[in-house]
Amino acid sequence: MRTQLELNIRRKGAMRGILTLGSLDPAFMGAEKVDGGSVVLDLRTVEFVEPAGLCGLAALLEFLISRSRLVGVRLSGHNVPAYLERMDFFRLFGHRIETNVDVSSLEERRRGSPGTLQELINFHSEEEIPGIINRISEILTNKDYRLRERAAICATLSEICANAVEHGRSPFGAYAAVQAYQHIVSGGRERRGEEVLVAIADGGVGVRETLSRNPKYAEAGTDNDALRHALQMGVSGTGEIGRGGGLAVVGQISARAGGSLSLRSGSGRITYYGDRTNSRNVPTFPGTFVRVSLPRIASSDQPLSKTRKPKAEN
Repeated sequence: MRTQLELNIRRKGAMRGILTLGSLDPAFMGAEKVDGGSVVLDLRTVEFVEPAGLCGLAALLEFLISRSRLVGVRLSGHNVPAYLERMDFFRLFGHRIETNVDVSSLEERRRGSPGTLQELINFHSEEEIPGIINRISEILTNKDYRLRERAAICATLSEICANAVEHGRSPFGAYAAVQAYQHIVSGGRERRGEEVLVAIADGGVGVRETLSRNPKYAEAGTDNDALRHALQMGVSGTGEIGRGGGLAVVGQISARAGGSLSLRSGSGRITYYGDRTNSRNVPTFPGTFVRVSLPRIASSDQPLSKTRKPKAEN
């Protein structure tokens, strides 16, 4: 028996054709019914992949591979397969999935712009985290983030990565991906600028169960209730002083820059913008997912007439 999994890819607007975590919601819903047999994930409508979509795809495939005899991925065109190869997707998954892509031809192409991205990386221990954080610091340096900004961002992302491997008990560890773009930065008006996107995903027990280890949050309520608690300074599953600041701090830094922090776990999703927090119920994500947007506005700050897809440095 073969199961076909579909996506929810926007057909119109600035996000047209972009693979985000939300694009994978129908596939996550369908994945819960997979029990043996083969499964095919159809990505042929995808025109562009951002780090959140890449980490979400990795988490989905880990979930499917553990439940399926064979997992197939269908892609079209050249740009998306080439980008996935550039981000080391096929190095991590090429031998574990069946695909219609000739990966060997992609590997022969010249790679460029090494200072703008952290390829998709799978990590399992805290010893691996400094290498990831150093790479993120290099990207921020290349994008002229000040030392104080880089130190605060990297310290908090380090704690988020540590949480992913320490508390998640994920069977596949955690995935991270980072990319810097030159594109339109959204806000009160559209402006040309740059943006660094960071995504981290694990397949662990999730935020609500992690917080429940702290007696103060043993009755955390819904997944969205738990996510709201997790965004507060000093809240952690251990209750230790000095822990639980990562999400709150990185959310504040992102908001001050005009960006956002998105946190997803279980059936909950919260996006923090500084002056407001949006929450909604979503299809279950098997673990915890963090997406951080860190924009910088160009000095000319000229308003633009329309949006376009981010310019990826492949």
